[in-house]
Amino acid sequence: MTPPEALLSGSTRLSLDAFSAEFAVAWSRLGKRFLKVECWQEYQELEAAASQEAYNRGDVALTRELLRSEAESDRPLYGDVRRRGIDYARLRLVKLPLTPYLEYEMMAYSIRAEMGENIEVTKIPGEVELPSADYFDFLLFDVAVALIHDYGSGAAGVQSGGWLVRDPQVISVLEGTAFGIRARAVPVGDFLAARKA
Repeated sequence: MTPPEALLSGSTRLSLDAFSAEFAVAWSRLGKRFLKVECWQEYQELEAAASQEAYNRGDVALTRELLRSEAESDRPLYGDVRRRGIDYARLRLVKLPLTPYLEYEMMAYSIRAEMGENIEVTKIPGEVELPSADYFDFLLFDVAVALIHDYGSGAAGVQSGGWLVRDPQVISVLEGTAFGIRARAVPVGDFLAARKA
């Protein structure tokens, strides 16, 4: 699924490696706010994490153990966010019932939330397509830079690169989308508690 062409006009197409490099540059220049919008209901990694393989085998205890271990690599990031006073939010769109992948991801989110990551969940009506021209994955660094993910036309949920955006008008549109999602979001802990009730 490709985001609307109007939002990609003037952007720079990036390979997956270049996307990661631009992320590092944008993060190093980040001032006050980082928003990450995720809408796919299933992702595929080029190499599945050990925790996901354990989950797929039905070994929930090992999955939790591995997720905790995998999350440790991001502990310095959470510390950096606190030290710098960054408004950091992962904005996760979900449709019910959750896919098996999202059930796995919610386990990861509960662990990461305990470590200090701010994860906010927005339920989207079942009839709304995800991803779509309105909802797609992107990262917003202040109001200066955005990175829009590209999952290509191959297997769903496998990132192939993306686009670097600096156009203020496009960034304003992306910011409006993120704010709209965030206005309807609840903390992941509240979302998970409501599911158990």
